[in-house]
Amino acid sequence: MSSTTHTRPPGSGPREDQPGSEVPSLAPWEAPDSAPAPLPPREAMRAVPPLVEQARAASGTERAALAGHLNRELEALGSEGGSREVADLLLHLLESGQLEGLEEAEGRTCRGVAVETLVGLGYPYALEVRPEDLEYLRNQSRPTRKGLLTKGALAAGVLGTGFVGEWVFLPPELTEGKSALGLPLFFLMGLALMGLVTALWGDERSDTRRAGLLGLLVLSVVQLYLGSLGGYYGTLSGVGGLLAWLLLLLPRR
Repeated sequence: MSSTTHTRPPGSGPREDQPGSEVPSLAPWEAPDSAPAPLPPREAMRAVPPLVEQARAASGTERAALAGHLNRELEALGSEGGSREVADLLLHLLESGQLEGLEEAEGRTCRGVAVETLVGLGYPYALEVRPEDLEYLRNQSRPTRKGLLTKGALAAGVLGTGFVGEWVFLPPELTEGKSALGLPLFFLMGLALMGLVTALWGDERSDTRRAGLLGLLVLSVVQLYLGSLGGYYGTLSGVGGLLAWLLLLLPRR
């Protein structure tokens, strides 16, 4: 692997006569998702350097929001395959240390995303990644997987506790199948369990995970609502599902 310092590629800095050189600043109350959509690679190359400067100058919520925007632009750099200009920009940002300390609200660091993008460019650019950057990426990934397993176990435990508590307090006519009121309860509990499994199965930003979380939330709210009505039991399982949903929303570390 090459350890030489690469010069910043021409055009990587901001220019007033080129589109995409102006990067809007996010106010502290703006969420990361309110940032503009990722630019095409050529425009992203011009937008990244000033965005890095804005993020480093910001603090608190605004810094995290700008870091999230920067991560999307870094990912966009590799969306059309590898190029010398893109690789040089990423190497310059990594070697200069400009990405240190930049982390979005969900826990992804800009340095880690830059390394992932550079590796994703493929041969020969991936061979230029410094060993310390690869080690950093590996170390960052380990706690993320550990955190996912911990959160999944806690969420499953909370949901299971709600199910068990619901079963304990059910009247005998429901548990013995002598009343039709138990059928919708057991059906909703089964669907909530499927929602939890789906949310754990999907990746952080995948549609599968979003669908599982949405299903778990809706089913839990329905059980809480029906549990407030006379003649229906579902409050405990609804509370368990809602708590499990909240646990899964915590950022992965």
